[in-house]
Amino acid sequence: MRDYDICILAVAGDASVANKLAESIRRYRLPSGTVLPDSSLDYRRVCVEVSGKDFDDEARDILDHSRYLAVLCSPETRTSAFVLDRLAYFREIGKENNIIAVIVRGEPADSFPESFIEKKTVQKILPDMTVVERVETIEPVASDLRAETRSRWKEALSYETVRIIASVLGLHPDDLEQRHRMRHRKAVITLVSVIAAVCLGAAGIFAYLGHVARTEGEIADQQAKLCVDIAERTMNELPAAFADEPQAMIYIQQAVDNARSSLEELGLDAPSDGGAVTGG
Repeated sequence: MRDYDICILAVAGDASVANKLAESIRRYRLPSGTVLPDSSLDYRRVCVEVSGKDFDDEARDILDHSRYLAVLCSPETRTSAFVLDRLAYFREIGKENNIIAVIVRGEPADSFPESFIEKKTVQKILPDMTVVERVETIEPVASDLRAETRSRWKEALSYETVRIIASVLGLHPDDLEQRHRMRHRKAVITLVSVIAAVCLGAAGIFAYLGHVARTEGEIADQQAKLCVDIAERTMNELPAAFADEPQAMIYIQQAVDNARSSLEELGLDAPSDGGAVTGG
């Protein structure tokens, strides 16, 4: 039987989310310089259990050979024998601390299995010094994959993937998330540099063609207007798209300034200062 780092358990209605989460975990690569508390640990060996089958020897083997169990929680999960039987067995074999709750639909109170919710009796002192006992409900700290839009869901998936992997590797989620963001920012800066060079380079080519066409008396006005339009869109839209990446703005500003100078040297009207780059 193969060993797994994570077994993702979900009802059939959440199978799509379970498979996407599994794929996101498998594709994730740790940022360079990440030091693991135990170098033998891994996180990419993931299995998905959404079959809905009765709890049998095969199900026991999967859980016996899984270090962590990620339970996707939705209203159907709360009463699903398929999920509850496996969850109970995972606790029985001493892996209770290796259970990860992931809420995917519904409100927590309607989606968490009863065993996830702790009820604790506490004493409260009222203003008149009367002591009363009250029962408080304590819900688990869970990953949250609920989102109103597709783009928000993708953001949540990326964020929770990092948090889940951090837990599996014994890392602090905030530390791994910070490294992940730094790596993403460097990638964005590199990508923006390439985009700026390509887009503004294309504008320069059109400017040159416009200049040649003008000297030869062929479609001068159309070519010149086209190159200025492209440059203007690039100078306005590219900075706006990356306004929240201050480091990337440095490269964009340089590319925009170079493009504006090139247009002016060719005797074309460069976009006004309204297309200048400003930091976010």
